[in-house]
Amino acid sequence: MNRSKIIGATALASVMAAGAAHAEMSINGYFAGTLSDNDGGGLASTFSTNSIYVSYSDSMDNGMGVGLTMSVTAAGIKTDVNFDTGMGTVGLGIGQDSAVDGMDSNPACFSLVNCWNVAFSGKGGGTGVYDDGDAVSGNSIAYSNSVGGVSFKVTRGMETDSVAAVAGDVDGHTPGDGTYTLGNAASTGYDATMSYAAKTSIMGASIAAGVSQIDYKGSATDKDPNFLTVGYSIAGLNLGYAMYDSDDGSEETHMGVGTSVAGMDVGVQFADRDYTTDTDYMRVSVNKGMGAASFGIDYLETDEAGGTANDTDQWTFNYVVGF
Repeated sequence: MNRSKIIGATALASVMAAGAAHAEMSINGYFAGTLSDNDGGGLASTFSTNSIYVSYSDSMDNGMGVGLTMSVTAAGIKTDVNFDTGMGTVGLGIGQDSAVDGMDSNPACFSLVNCWNVAFSGKGGGTGVYDDGDAVSGNSIAYSNSVGGVSFKVTRGMETDSVAAVAGDVDGHTPGDGTYTLGNAASTGYDATMSYAAKTSIMGASIAAGVSQIDYKGSATDKDPNFLTVGYSIAGLNLGYAMYDSDDGSEETHMGVGTSVAGMDVGVQFADRDYTTDTDYMRVSVNKGMGAASFGIDYLETDEAGGTANDTDQWTFNYVVGF
């Protein structure tokens, strides 16, 4: 290598080293799985999270911070970009959670794995199901900040058009010959979903609340699902309250208490769902952390009003491995 190339390579290495000195990068992964007895219906194995996360942060020339996060999951790759403006953070990308999704965790739930749904009926929307607004937001624009001890976030989703039904044509045709029509069911579009959430602490109690405004196109009924949670710790006890309202007839109210006993975390959660058919739930959770892996057992009792045909008693073994 001649002298000019040596000087050029050295200069490039110096620039890269200088940039690396200000940047931070990390990688971690997480797997959460369950083994459930399905109330005598046979053993089932599932997982709720199977992910690798890569994050990078640095500063721009104007002093603003920039962060990039990529999550690799079974559902695909999602990327978030966040710009710290000094007056709040602006987020872009296909992985931006709705504002509600980022703050509606259930303080009354003590399961090692099964708290991600927050409500027993779920959180992904549908008739009578609480909707955190995440799925209908899509590729969101987000703004978050903290003022006077209150952290808040606002997200705006993207508008989606309605799609008309298309009947499938398979008579006498072969896929690929140019005459085959792939059918699909009609789907209702929606306007840009707005989601608002905030959390704060008052006299030691952690309080969070939020609402998503989901406005459909056509004849579908608009809805504003909302939540409220309160968590409080006293004398070694963790107390939790949560309310999840689907705004279309279903409301779930949760209360729970957890503590540590003999090196294990234990908790009891009670929930009542007011809907067409009311349902009561009770879950007892026992968890043990063992460094890189954690294990837990849940017992879930479901009691549906009006009889015993749909009542269930389920045992679940949970395990989590992360790095």
